[in-house]
Amino acid sequence: MKLSKLNRNESVVVTKVGHPDPQMQQRLMDLGFYPGGLVKLVLVSPKKDPKAYEVRGTVIAIRNEDANYIQVKIKEKNDVG
Repeated sequence: MKLSKLNRNESVVVTKVGHPDPQMQQRLMDLGFYPGGLVKLVLVSPKKDPKAYEVRGTVIAIRNEDANYIQVKIKEKNDVG
């Protein structure tokens, strides 16, 4: 599933980051969007873009355009981030 498709307060685990722009790929990973990392959608702007995600204790807003390149799965009890 794509990160941009999350529902509010849903927690997920990142499975893949595949942005076509290498600089943006690195930026997303530096922000905490890396395989195995835990992410939670916490805020949605009035126009639904951008959205704010809690990552490693910090809230980070990214555009849906970039969130589409982050693959995630629903967090299970044994997932650790």
